[in-house]
Amino acid sequence: MGVIGAKILQLLPDIPRWIYARWMILSGKGRIYYDENIAGSSFIIQHPTNGLTCFIGKPDIDTMQKSLTSIDVPVSIIGYEENYRYIESQLKGFEKSQATLYTLSDELPEYYAADSTIRFVKKNDIENTHHIPDDLRKELSDALLSSPVAALFTGDHPVSFCYVAAETETLWDVAIDTLEPYRNRGFAAATVRFMIEYMSTKGKRPVWGAEETNPVSSHLAIKLGFKPIDKLYLFHKK
Repeated sequence: MGVIGAKILQLLPDIPRWIYARWMILSGKGRIYYDENIAGSSFIIQHPTNGLTCFIGKPDIDTMQKSLTSIDVPVSIIGYEENYRYIESQLKGFEKSQATLYTLSDELPEYYAADSTIRFVKKNDIENTHHIPDDLRKELSDALLSSPVAALFTGDHPVSFCYVAAETETLWDVAIDTLEPYRNRGFAAATVRFMIEYMSTKGKRPVWGAEETNPVSSHLAIKLGFKPIDKLYLFHKK
C-alpha cells in the first residue's frame, strides 16, 4: 500500500462514495498520481488494467494529463459533487454523465425464481458454456480471480450472474448481468439477493451504482429495496 496510500485511506472514510478509490488502494491495484510540490488532498487513483480513475479534490492539469496517457486502455473518470465542474473545465473531449449510488436501507424483499437454482460457479462453468457472449465470459472469468461469482441456472445453463466489483472493509459493489433472453423474469433480483445474503455473513453491506444511461439498473436497485444516497459524475472519452 505504501505511505501515500495509507494517508489517502485516512482522508477517505469507508462510505459508499469512496468505495472505488478505497478498493483500488486496499487491493494494491491502484496507481496513485499527485503533485509532490502541492500540499493538500488532491490526487488521482487509477486502476491500470480496467482504466477506472478517481479524481479526488482538484489535481493540477499536468497530473491529470499524466494519468490519462500512462495506460493503454480507455479511461473512465469518476468525479464528485465538489469537483466535477472543475474536471469538466479542465478536460476536453470527454462526455459527462451522472450516476446514482444506492445502499440497502430496508429489509431485503423475498425473491425466488421458479424452476431455477443459484450457486457459486467455477471457471469451467463459464468457459464451457457457449451461450454466454465472449465479452461477458471474459468479464466473469476476470471476476473469478478476486470474487466469488453467483449464477442462477435454468436447467444446466447459467443465465444470471452477480459478483463483487469492488470491496472495502465494510462495503461491496454489486455487479449484475443477465443474458438478454432471460431478463424481466426475476432472475437478476434472485441472484443479487443470494449474493447479498452471502456477503452479509462477512459483515459487508451492498452498494449499487447506476449510471443515468442505464435506467434498468436503477429500477432493479429500487425494486430490491435500495435507496439513493449519493451522486457520482462519470467522464468518458468522446
